[in-house]
Amino acid sequence: MPDTTVSFDHLIHWVDDLDDAVAGYRAAGFPVDMALAMPGFRNAAWGVDDARYVELATVDDWDAVTTSPYARGVAALRPGIDALDGSGLLTFAVDVPDTRAVGDRLQAAGHEIEVVEVHFAEQNAGFVEVFVRDVPPHFPFFITYDPPRAELARRRAEHRAAEGITSAGRPDLVALLVRTDDPEADAQRMADFVGCARSANTVRLAGAEIRFVAGAPSGLHGFVVRGRERTGEQFSVAGATLVDG
Repeated sequence: MPDTTVSFDHLIHWVDDLDDAVAGYRAAGFPVDMALAMPGFRNAAWGVDDARYVELATVDDWDAVTTSPYARGVAALRPGIDALDGSGLLTFAVDVPDTRAVGDRLQAAGHEIEVVEVHFAEQNAGFVEVFVRDVPPHFPFFITYDPPRAELARRRAEHRAAEGITSAGRPDLVALLVRTDDPEADAQRMADFVGCARSANTVRLAGAEIRFVAGAPSGLHGFVVRGRERTGEQFSVAGATLVDG
């Protein structure tokens, strides 16, 4: 039976030039804010809502990243980053109630996993991630937040309200687009991996469904949005295809 508690958390758009990518998103009508600046690593984010987001990320100095709290997570993503050989959509995260339990399930199924825990003592908060090493780079990793994501989203909403910031009129993320030579078979593989229902070539992941389309090269190549009042338009930003649906 599909797990109805799993949901899309965030998409990682890896970019060579963060400032240029941010400018491209903003010019297309996406409210992107600069976020973290840690040793060797910088990112920005389009907050789709108070829970979901698209992360634009880059590494300026791989040696410096080793001193960052995110060092192990970025290292787990390194094979996919190297395979991109430039800017493009890297992978995405799926929020689950118990990441370690998901890791146990996947390990029991024969997969090679890595568990990464990040804790920020000053905030009494953190998260646990599970990366799966023996699947294609565009397959997701899993994340569990502490406090839970719903609580974090509630706090963000309260902060917005206190600051008089509205999310009305923002574009919405509808779907991720994955190219493959066998859409239906790979959609089933993804559905089994994540624990979601499938309809034909689409994995019904809450928060952003995953649509498989025939084409090459294989992997994540774009996403579908709505709310920009430009239905049907297709354009490219930093190696990613964005479609108004």
